[in-house]
Amino acid sequence: MIGISEEELRIKLDDEVLHLQNVIKGKDKELVDYKKEHGRLTNFFRQLDAATIPLKPLPIEYKPRTGKRKISTKCAAVMHSTDGHHGAIQPADEIEGFNEFSPEISTKRQLGFARDVVEWVELHRNAYNIDELCHLVTGDMINGDIQRGDVTNAWPSPVQAIRAGELLAQQISITAPHFKEVNVHFIVEDNHSRLTAKPQSREAGMNSMNYVVGSHAKALLADFKNVNFNIYPMHEKVIHVAGRSYLISHGHGIKSFSGYPWYGIERKVGREATARLQLIMDDIAMAQKVGFQRFVFGHFHTPVNTPLYTCTGSVQGTTAYDHQAGRYAKPSQSVWLVHPKLGEFDWSSLSLRDE
Repeated sequence: MIGISEEELRIKLDDEVLHLQNVIKGKDKELVDYKKEHGRLTNFFRQLDAATIPLKPLPIEYKPRTGKRKISTKCAAVMHSTDGHHGAIQPADEIEGFNEFSPEISTKRQLGFARDVVEWVELHRNAYNIDELCHLVTGDMINGDIQRGDVTNAWPSPVQAIRAGELLAQQISITAPHFKEVNVHFIVEDNHSRLTAKPQSREAGMNSMNYVVGSHAKALLADFKNVNFNIYPMHEKVIHVAGRSYLISHGHGIKSFSGYPWYGIERKVGREATARLQLIMDDIAMAQKVGFQRFVFGHFHTPVNTPLYTCTGSVQGTTAYDHQAGRYAKPSQSVWLVHPKLGEFDWSSLSLRDE
């Protein structure tokens, strides 16, 4: 090398080697810390499961109907639970009576939704063969403690998580006796239940009180033989219902402003489709694993249904934050039917009742 002596070069290289060794040491420490944190969380969830006393299943009431039907092919019913915000409190007089919310109201709305789904399915069984219920759960099941206004919550987030898990298990215990099988798909990562002040990528699915919600509900339902409870500690996941593929996510990663983010959602769906298409074209066997026909999410507290995506409303409804922005978000959750060839139909946004 021109302009530098052999001794200077050796010193320079020694300095660079020392720097790289320190970088490696730092990475090694990060890996050790990560493994410790992962182990701590895993042990915590295992202890939680061990301390949980499962609910006693109710007698199965489901009996396949006989006789002529409009459609004899088996269909699946889908109920979508999202944005329960259990633990939040919203006084009615603070928002001119547009809404009121409390743990008691949350419980009535969520259990009422489960009963309404059973009635809705029974009505449709006059024409359709429905023996499966797919229960999608897409996050913000608790209100959490990440925002300043959350000091008004009924309980701290750990208590919220346990109570929300119990409530979800009660919901499923209401619907389970009326179906041959119930498949629960619980996506963990969301925004309200995270344990960090800022969103994270690695371990976000486990470093979340929503994981406690799902784990506790699953443990409570351990004796329900017709319930398959799937927990996905990740940002999004492709699941399958009656031959249809859904990409489920909470929806908090969608960029938005000025109300409902139509453009942000279209961009999200487009990016996901493009990325997955590239993978599928390299390995066509991946089509069933990562390909999707519809994006299903919550987060925006407003029910919307299009050919490419479905957004469900919230249990909470209008908050002081919504009221300041001139928005009215009626408490609602969604339900629809899926046929393996005809696709989705009879999508309904059911209004939630406080009684």
